[in-house]
Amino acid sequence: MKKTGMFVATMTLVSGFASSVVFAEDKEAGPVIVPVETYTCNYNEGKGSADLDAAIDGWNAWMDNLGAHNYFAMTLTPFYYGAETFDVGWLGVSPTAEEMGAGADEFAKSGGEEGAAFADVLTCDTHSNFATMVLREPPERASPESRVVAFSDCTMADDASMDDVFTGLDKWTAYQIENGYQNGSWAFFPAYGGGDADYDFKMVSAWGNHAERGKDYDLYANGGGYQKRREIMGDSLDCDVSRIYNGEVHRHIEEDE
Repeated sequence: MKKTGMFVATMTLVSGFASSVVFAEDKEAGPVIVPVETYTCNYNEGKGSADLDAAIDGWNAWMDNLGAHNYFAMTLTPFYYGAETFDVGWLGVSPTAEEMGAGADEFAKSGGEEGAAFADVLTCDTHSNFATMVLREPPERASPESRVVAFSDCTMADDASMDDVFTGLDKWTAYQIENGYQNGSWAFFPAYGGGDADYDFKMVSAWGNHAERGKDYDLYANGGGYQKRREIMGDSLDCDVSRIYNGEVHRHIEEDE
């Protein structure tokens, strides 16, 4: 099954990305969908992570000057990856699509200097937007500025319904919680910029560090997790091999007091 796009409006999950981002769920209205934007980029010749950090510092100062505290930002550096990858990714979250759009308008209006600083360091070949729903809120982190993040492209079987798949994922999430898994997890549905996506959604998981990821690896491989997931999900969902990234958080959304 392909190109399901925004069908998620019928599902019964809540949305979000980072543990610092908290959103309410209106069960009668359905799920809360949160916009996530991503860039995939390569360093320009002679540039590196220190140059990017300087550009991000300038952007953060510009955001602070605007009083804009409704955007979460994280960079992603490949850790486990294939032949085709990128040097660095950017992942940004706003509470609503309107707020993300207003931020884009303001950046186009007054962020020229900051945009030029990024362009001096990076060339980005993709800019995508995903309608995102949380499957499992991540545990509280001792180090909220770092993440280990996994992305996998998932396709539903032709004879599987949305209810089948997401009821199964809900059961699998409950099993993970009961058995001490450390991850938070999300479903990323392609909204803009992805072209003719050959998957239904991206399964995204995050941990506080590689030891947490390794604990979940052991539980899945040697603790009965693989067998339980097969029992719950069967052949309803096919996900490719995950790519793993080291994430560094550069900006948090400030919660209302």
